[in-house]
Amino acid sequence: MRVTTNNVITLHYQLKDDNDEILDKSYGSEEPMVYLHGHRQMIRGFEAAISGAEVGEKRAFTVMPSEGYGLRNINNTQRVPLKYLKHEGKLSVGQAINVNTDSGIKPGTIMKLGKFNADIDMNHPLAGKNLHFEIEIIDVRPATEDEIAHGHVHSSGGCGH
Repeated sequence: MRVTTNNVITLHYQLKDDNDEILDKSYGSEEPMVYLHGHRQMIRGFEAAISGAEVGEKRAFTVMPSEGYGLRNINNTQRVPLKYLKHEGKLSVGQAINVNTDSGIKPGTIMKLGKFNADIDMNHPLAGKNLHFEIEIIDVRPATEDEIAHGHVHSSGGCGH
């Protein structure tokens, strides 16, 4: 069976940046990644690169920022009062943080820290980066009607809604 829309894909992957630094991986862990193909759970370039792959197939590919997390927006920074940051413990520069916004909680990274405020970069941490993937397709199965309707993979016990 090939990777197509409305299939549940099980795969192992490794993600590197342009400096050949491993950013994330499932190889070596007990659990491969599982997702519903064609339902925007993965970045556009990733799904396009593995479409048509078969079980057992290995692929290596690069996803450019335009097909990944977008380009970095230099205007996507904010000075935020510390009271609006959700955190435990002491804050530090470079720390990933969640910010309470009018449209919900958004992730960011602390660029500068003051006594009462922090300058937060609200770009995705992988924005502007070329993403180099190596993947191996472990399993492909048709999604159930419930999975397609809900837009995500269900475990054996269902998803509870």
